[in-house]
Amino acid sequence: MKTRYHQIIVPLLFFICFLCVNIGQARTKQLLMPFVKNFSKLEYNGANQNWDVCQGVNGVMYFANSDGLLEYDGASWKLYPLPAEQIVRSVAVDSAGRVYVGAHEEFGYWEKNKNGQLEYFSLIKFVEDHQIKNQDIWKICIWDNKVYFQSFAEIFVYDGEKLTIINTPANVFSLFKIRDRLLVSIQNMGLYEFKQDSLVALKGTDQLSPKTINIAIPYGEKGILLGSELGGLYKYENEKMTPWKNDADDFLKNFQLNKAATVSINDKEYYLFGTITQGLVVLDKNGGIYSHITKSQGLQNNTILGIKVDQYNNLWLSLDNGIDFINLNSSFRYYHDRSGELGTVYSAAIFNGKLYLGTNHGLYSAVWNAKLLQLETDFTLIKDTQGQVWNLKVVDDVLFCGHNNGTFLISEKGIGRISNVSGGWILKEVPGNPDLLIQGTYIGLVVYKKSGGQWRMFHMVKSYHEPTEFLEFDYKGNLWTSHAYRGLYKLKLNSDFSSVLKSEFYNKENGLPDDSNVNVFKVDQQVVFTTKEKLFSYDYNQEKLAPFKKLNTGLKDFKDAYKIISIDSRNYWFFKKGKCARVLMNHGEIKSIDALSFQLLRGSTLDGYENIIALGRGDYLICQDAGFSIFSSHQMDKSLSLQNHQVILREISCNSQTSKLHQALDLENPGEIANSKNNMNFEFSLPVYRFGKLKYQWKLEGYDVFWSDPSDRTLVNYSKLPHGDYKFTVRATDNYGSMSKIASYSFTILPPWYLSKLAKIIYWLLFFALIGGFRVVYYYKLDKQKRKYYLKLQEENEEKIIKLKNEHLREEIENKSKELANYTMLVTKKNDLLNQLKEQLEKLEIHVIAATAKKRLKDINKLIQSGISSEEDWKLFNENFDKANETFLQNLRKRYIDLTPNDLRFCALLRMNMTSKEIASLLNISPRSVEVKRYRLRKKLNLEHEKNLVEFLMEVNEQN
Repeated sequence: MKTRYHQIIVPLLFFICFLCVNIGQARTKQLLMPFVKNFSKLEYNGANQNWDVCQGVNGVMYFANSDGLLEYDGASWKLYPLPAEQIVRSVAVDSAGRVYVGAHEEFGYWEKNKNGQLEYFSLIKFVEDHQIKNQDIWKICIWDNKVYFQSFAEIFVYDGEKLTIINTPANVFSLFKIRDRLLVSIQNMGLYEFKQDSLVALKGTDQLSPKTINIAIPYGEKGILLGSELGGLYKYENEKMTPWKNDADDFLKNFQLNKAATVSINDKEYYLFGTITQGLVVLDKNGGIYSHITKSQGLQNNTILGIKVDQYNNLWLSLDNGIDFINLNSSFRYYHDRSGELGTVYSAAIFNGKLYLGTNHGLYSAVWNAKLLQLETDFTLIKDTQGQVWNLKVVDDVLFCGHNNGTFLISEKGIGRISNVSGGWILKEVPGNPDLLIQGTYIGLVVYKKSGGQWRMFHMVKSYHEPTEFLEFDYKGNLWTSHAYRGLYKLKLNSDFSSVLKSEFYNKENGLPDDSNVNVFKVDQQVVFTTKEKLFSYDYNQEKLAPFKKLNTGLKDFKDAYKIISIDSRNYWFFKKGKCARVLMNHGEIKSIDALSFQLLRGSTLDGYENIIALGRGDYLICQDAGFSIFSSHQMDKSLSLQNHQVILREISCNSQTSKLHQALDLENPGEIANSKNNMNFEFSLPVYRFGKLKYQWKLEGYDVFWSDPSDRTLVNYSKLPHGDYKFTVRATDNYGSMSKIASYSFTILPPWYLSKLAKIIYWLLFFALIGGFRVVYYYKLDKQKRKYYLKLQEENEEKIIKLKNEHLREEIENKSKELANYTMLVTKKNDLLNQLKEQLEKLEIHVIAATAKKRLKDINKLIQSGISSEEDWKLFNENFDKANETFLQNLRKRYIDLTPNDLRFCALLRMNMTSKEIASLLNISPRSVEVKRYRLRKKLNLEHEKNLVEFLMEVNEQN
């Protein structure tokens, strides 16, 4: 019984030990690995299991998830369940962007409609129920313009119009597309090849029976690398199968090989193998383990169900729990101290074939393969070095270790303490004296001297006791040091560096922006001082600090860097909070600034204590807070630059002010959008998968004047756009100026109904009708005006005629007035003459005695008396006077009824402006009587004293 027990247990223990050794060997060679990005089910909002993965020509990733089809565009995830919500087992995308899926008793394709939205079309309608019953589609291959859907029992072939079923000799295990060939794994029968829709057995592959081939990938130029779950790997070349011996052979045989793929890393071919229980193994072309990535190295799960190498050699793993992204082509590889054993790494050095790490836990070392940039052993703590290590520096074939507890010297003979002065922050060679070193510590400066081939502590510098983390010598031999909170010191030391001869202090009062955060470094053999704002240097001519204009201008955003690491005279690293840049210079001129490559370092280095060492051949070790990384400058990540990428417009929609329901628009053709739906929504993304978030800028031509500020938004809304033509443009950018190609979409917001074409036609018709109406009205008014004008002209003519008549009458009146006046004067003179004659006759009559003569004289006197104006004369006078004076007497008579005919006659004479004498003569009265008559007339007319009687009479007709 005991013997039987030993027969079982001993081989089992031997196997377990052998397995552990192999796993241990694999682990030591994969400690440096690319960074792994995890996408959990909470992030992609789907089920745990992801069965397959593929990529569209536009870069969008698709995953066969248990809840449906998952789509990822670099910005957002979308889940598309099948109509019956089956588990999606397989996925493939053709060159037109059609996404084929396979599920339980279901297969078909998703295709984008004109609005950019995926619509599902089932192909089950071409299959009889019994042909697909209880079957899952596990693999889809697109080959020879046809789509092949593989279940365990059947292969369905779709040519775009019809579906055919391929008969197989036994159950189908998988399909493989190798170069331009389509291969089929038949259970226990090896590989078959499709030739003209018929299956032809591949000679020699049946020797794997009863093992079933579940992976097949290209090997070399023409060969194929085959594998089964537990049967290891085989090379198939020239119709022959031979086992492929490799460092992971036993490992793969025991941990269920499941998926495989090939990838080119830095122009070298590598093979990727996903297992069911132990994650991913990466082998080089010789079978050496390049990397082994498991859950302990960052995977979410060790069960790999699908592998896809994308357009830029990024690796996507669909897992039993989640989705992982690995950039195998990255210029970075990482050592992650997930256990926390090492602590934060402050310094590193390569010495005597080992990599030394100085951490806050102590000094560690591991065997280092400089050629492969790989660790050969695990790290071990060097005895008696526990505690904070600040600085490691190889000088003269020995390694100096600046420690919290002093300074240690490591050589081939071992390790020893050469100084008890705490805090060896920095160690520098003394220019012109190879046997002296000077060190900055917590309490001042320590000088080391080489004597008899051995380095020993020489002395501390007297008269200087400031904590010194940074120091540099200038070309005059002055030693510059910086204090973390006070400023700068310029020290002149004596010949043996034992004491300070002269000390000058510089702070804010001497031109620095601040007293704190001032550090000293050297760039292109010139001492440079970092500050919060810009770089400074020392002007030896004026003996003062001054901004380093040339360097500040060239460094742009990195002029306020707080730390500079000099690799050599051409290669410098600048650090500022959260950012790092590699700057290449030549004779003081900046040739390039690369900040883009180092986005991955964000948050992984310790601010203020960043450290980088050169490994040679363009490789650098970067100290980090949980390990370190190796940066290979010759292996640049092609996906970092955005210049060859174009943003994808995922969806464009519009909606009205009152509705939240969005109407998707045709992405292929310019859109015409109703004015009532003038809220525009643009969704976009750039399927570039890398670490570091992209930002986007957009501009709506016809509305925006400038590009928007960079933003991580991938959905943009414009509200209440006025009608007109627009062009939406969008581009991707990052924090370092890399810019993608521009994507654009043109559209037109139609005018409102009252500005539509029909409305405009109506407006034109109304306009012309209005013009016609205006013409009618115009000509009507014109005619009316003409008539009015003619009437006016006629009236004017009549008025002119009347005026002429009036003038003629006036002339006649004037003439009559003149005649009347003349007549009056004539009468007056006649009366005067007759009165004179009468008087003479009366005188003569006195002297005549004879009766006959007297009688004769009396007859003559009577005759004269009859010749003096009579009532008939006055009547005639009045008639003529009235005619001449517009019925003056009539008006006067109406107004003043008390006036007698004599009064009226007197008024007429006054109106003719006759003198009193003339009136007296005419009336045959005395002038005195005329004045009396004037007085009486004034009373009858009620005239005031100051009113002139003649003027009043002249105004009588005017007053009426």
